Amino acid sequence: MLAARAFEPDFLRRLDGLMIQARRSRAPRAGRRILGRSQGAGIELEDFREYAPGDDLRFLDWNALARLDDLKIRTFRPERQIEVTIMVDASASMGLPADDDKLGFALTLAAGLAYIGMSENDPVRIAIFSGHGPAARFETTPFFRRHESYAEFRPFFATVRGGGETRLSEAAARLLGQRRAPGVAMIVSDFLVGPGDYETAFNDLLAAGFEAKAVHVMGDRESAVDYPPGNYRVRDCETGVVRDVSFGPREMEACRRRIAAHADALADFCKRRGVMYARAFGASKLDEIVASEFPRLGVIA
Repeated sequence: MLAARAFEPDFLRRLDGLMIQARRSRAPRAGRRILGRSQGAGIELEDFREYAPGDDLRFLDWNALARLDDLKIRTFRPERQIEVTIMVDASASMGLPADDDKLGFALTLAAGLAYIGMSENDPVRIAIFSGHGPAARFETTPFFRRHESYAEFRPFFATVRGGGETRLSEAAARLLGQRRAPGVAMIVSDFLVGPGDYETAFNDLLAAGFEAKAVHVMGDRESAVDYPPGNYRVRDCETGVVRDVSFGPREMEACRRRIAAHADALADFCKRRGVMYARAFGASKLDEIVASEFPRLGVIA
């Protein structure tokens, strides 16, 4: 399975030194309980308050003491660690064509992004989703913060199998239903759904305060539409609908145009809504995608 590549030293060395930019939430005023780093870790001056015994003298306002003979403590807005959830589409369509190993490719990309996210010691987890209603799956790893714990993703990957329908909006609802503080939510998917589904998913995440990112995955053969001409009986792997089709050069070109139009529509929506979008078409281009597409997700050296 391609996902094994995610744990190879050569692959991880390419990711060392990279980090994900994120709009970091600001903590509330000093004196209230906050998540993440403690008071004083930030650099943005927020307020002043009267000195109280036991206060850290490093935050004493020496100018106020010299001019007014008054003991004041400077308070700062500390940066808060950002939770990163990378959601991988594990629906049936991610398992086809079988020789593309699209699901393994998606997991490799997700793992790479998780490794980069952990470089800042932010809590990162990977989730898989598929299906809807009672048959829906939304399974997550624990949050991990440090590269030393990266290998903990491996047992989870070994259990992932594709199946069920794609419901991006339901997966987003499952994440929001956990009622965690807004962070970064990435969706890694082939996005083989109608526009209404992915628009609802991203709009809901944005409305809840999440920073959203999309990784659009397709396989090598799938994106190139590289199939022998002939007559086919095609079954939709998610809905079970069967159709008889004739496939030749004209139909192949029409498929390529539809793929391009679908990708362009998704990219345009993401641009309009402020969702970072990257295109990952073909596992054979993994290194190229890391170099050219990951920066579109805010990955910087």
